[in-house]
Amino acid sequence: MKKKWELFFGAVFLSIFSFTFSGCESMDTFACPYIISNPRVELGECEKNHKFAGMHFSFFNESKKDIENFTLCFMLYDSDGNNPFIGSNCIVSRCDWKVRSGAVVDFIIDLDSYLTVVPTEPYQLDYIFVCEINYSDKSCWKDPYGMYCVREACE
Repeated sequence: MKKKWELFFGAVFLSIFSFTFSGCESMDTFACPYIISNPRVELGECEKNHKFAGMHFSFFNESKKDIENFTLCFMLYDSDGNNPFIGSNCIVSRCDWKVRSGAVVDFIIDLDSYLTVVPTEPYQLDYIFVCEINYSDKSCWKDPYGMYCVREACE
């Protein structure tokens, strides 16, 4: 009797696995098409990008396609690990910059609109990931749950 249940649950698992991945073209769908490096929060005025604080990072387009835009998600904390804002500390920012295949581009995200108090020390970053990439060929790559997140506290 036990063997029948094992076979039954094995068949159910195999069926669910097959249905889950049957629509995928290849395992390339699961590859992370970007690399984020040197993420940090900088304080003070930075040209036309921010007056008080901004999230700076480098973005490498590892895919074979040109990017039209992407949406970056990350969380900010103060030096004690607390939410520094009145609202949510989860930032979602659409970056409408084009990035050619194989290119590395430096980006700055203005954080001034989230501030209620001018920070005296840089915020810590955590759980940084791109949740969506739109390519010039109109295709799209998505990671809505941050499976490819950068999990490091940056200063």
